[in-house]
Amino acid sequence: MSLKQESAAHRLEELYRRYTDGRVSRRAFLGRAAALGFTGISASRLIGTLEAGGAPALAAEAGKPLELAEWSFFWVGVERADRRTGGNAESIVNGKQMYVEYLIPARQRYAYPIVLVHGGGGQGTDWMGTPDGRRGWSSLLVEMGFAVYIVDRPGHGRSPFHPDLHGPFPARAPQLETISARFTPQAAKQPNANQFVKLHTQWPGTGEVGSPELTQLVAAEGGSFISPLADAHLAWRKNGAQLLDKIGPAVIMTHSAGGPFGLLVAQARPRHVKGLVIIEGANANPFSDQTPWGLTTLEPTYDPPVSRLEDIRKKTVTPSEPGVAPYQIQDEPARSLPNLMDIPVAFVTAEASFASPGAPGAVAYLKQAGVKAEDLRLAESGVHGNGHMMMVEKNNADVLKVVTKWITKNVKPDSDDHTAAAPAAAKRVVDAGPLKLADQGFFWVGAEPVKKDYGTILAGQMYIQYLIPAQVKFPHPIVLIHGGGGQMTHYFGIGDGQAGWAHYFAMAGYKVYLMDRVGHGRSPYHPDALGPISPVFNFASVTGEFMRADPRIRVGSGDAGDPLINQFQAGQNSIPTDNALARRLVTRGGVELLEKIGPSILLTHSMGGAFGWLIASERPDLIKAVICVEGGGVSGLNVKMESLKKFPIAFVTAELSGLASQTPAAVQSLKDGGCAVTDFQLKDHGVLGNSHFMMLEANRRQSCDAIRGWIEKNVKADTKKKA
Repeated sequence: MSLKQESAAHRLEELYRRYTDGRVSRRAFLGRAAALGFTGISASRLIGTLEAGGAPALAAEAGKPLELAEWSFFWVGVERADRRTGGNAESIVNGKQMYVEYLIPARQRYAYPIVLVHGGGGQGTDWMGTPDGRRGWSSLLVEMGFAVYIVDRPGHGRSPFHPDLHGPFPARAPQLETISARFTPQAAKQPNANQFVKLHTQWPGTGEVGSPELTQLVAAEGGSFISPLADAHLAWRKNGAQLLDKIGPAVIMTHSAGGPFGLLVAQARPRHVKGLVIIEGANANPFSDQTPWGLTTLEPTYDPPVSRLEDIRKKTVTPSEPGVAPYQIQDEPARSLPNLMDIPVAFVTAEASFASPGAPGAVAYLKQAGVKAEDLRLAESGVHGNGHMMMVEKNNADVLKVVTKWITKNVKPDSDDHTAAAPAAAKRVVDAGPLKLADQGFFWVGAEPVKKDYGTILAGQMYIQYLIPAQVKFPHPIVLIHGGGGQMTHYFGIGDGQAGWAHYFAMAGYKVYLMDRVGHGRSPYHPDALGPISPVFNFASVTGEFMRADPRIRVGSGDAGDPLINQFQAGQNSIPTDNALARRLVTRGGVELLEKIGPSILLTHSMGGAFGWLIASERPDLIKAVICVEGGGVSGLNVKMESLKKFPIAFVTAELSGLASQTPAAVQSLKDGGCAVTDFQLKDHGVLGNSHFMMLEANRRQSCDAIRGWIEKNVKADTKKKA
């Protein structure tokens, strides 16, 4: 451990003593711990580790910077569809798009990136962090020097699901009881528990309903699947092929119900898939009802070819190994799988999962077809006690070492593979430059347990993603809250490789926290939790605003069908229509966020403006400023005007916005209430030609710098030391 880390550990221990003596409040303790670099660590884990004398370990973990050549996103599979509603024609995105977030390390040590594909009802967050606030596999892989691409499969996370496009939502929202009984040590208490789940020791908590770690896990669960399954597999294969066409050859790592993804893409792009890691895949049982063609629902390329399922003759194998059920493989002579024969495949199984002890059936099926496949059991590599969600458990780094050891041993760059010599980061132009972060990750706030007749579900959870620069230059965090039917990606830029306001603030030394509001982006929506949902957003609902901008700074052409507009439209979320419920839940979650991170600046956009006023009204002591970008005023909101007098306020308006006429009245109402308000017209600061979506337009860095100038003039650091 470095001297810097030793100092951080010593200071944390001293801070903890002051907390236990009652000299520092819990909120102040957590805020100061974050300032020391212990960000993204849940309160329960932080305090529990300190009780056990674990400050040095925490300091060592917190001290590893992440140096990124690039952090950005894009959607693949964005397709327009025309339809008629109420007699009117409209153009929409058809709902098969797939979100991809990526991290490129400053020093890329491995030729091929890793594509991470989540399982079941989850989303890409399964790979990005742990329920107790530690770094997830995506960050650990970046530390090792792998480029990482994290997928939200169609209908999950940032790839919006809508009943008008995908059919009804599942009849039941994810239940705490069900997930506890399947993924945590509570599985050992179930009547049908096998001998393996009783060995589960690595879950970061008890797994009981009500435990904070279980809540953090279930908060990400959406469970909205494209059906029938064959349609989902068609979308996975098509989107995965487009992804590899874009980024080049890669290793695909899948989990659970996402297991078939890699095999499907390998059939479509055999030269681009350099290795497959299938972690407890749902396709481990060949020729089942869910895998009629072998390990997928879709027909692979067999040699000799087949035209119908009945052409494949099968036989049953009854293993002697305890816990392994009989499985089917081809009868001899077996057909080969030529598209997979050059791709190494590992089926990874934990010691203490419902999937234990291994996947011999899937391996036998592939080997029989001429594929290099391996049954990789963690227990045989000396890693014990893991369940199905091994990537988020206490020893997740040890599990990953087993997996990456297999990758580096079995996946070798081709001598004629130009991608290996030209890492993805070198092919893009990033207008922000590299990011050096002390930490990045996520957590959930505002999750409220709700009892239903079928179990306990969560309502109101909001996804918070954070970027902590290695060198913090501004003392107060900035919280970015998106508008209308959007999600926090509005602050990431538009079109992969183009930076956004989140990058610019982090590079300037701000701690950045981004929010996906209730029911948006990675904050799952289900009608049992949030009520009805608005119709699908069409292109016309947003392109009019883009078209207002000066053509020299406009996003692409600003019109439907432009590739950049397609990228924007792919992330548009329909909105929960119960406004009163949404406002209550966002306010509660926003307050919880501020209590966790300390006094902050709120920057809101458009319809998100209302939530900024409501949060600030509840906890003005935790607000350093409110910046309302193209948002409404306080009229019609139940806010305490007296609270809003306690910090500076800026109303930011673009030169060519359709909302410019509404700003003067909103500003005047706050001035009449005694608030310190700035009518911040971008044109007065030399930022010209913008529309409502200024954070996405060509001069977005200029608009961000103008806002930063106002912050650094009007928001002063606290000078008094608090006990």
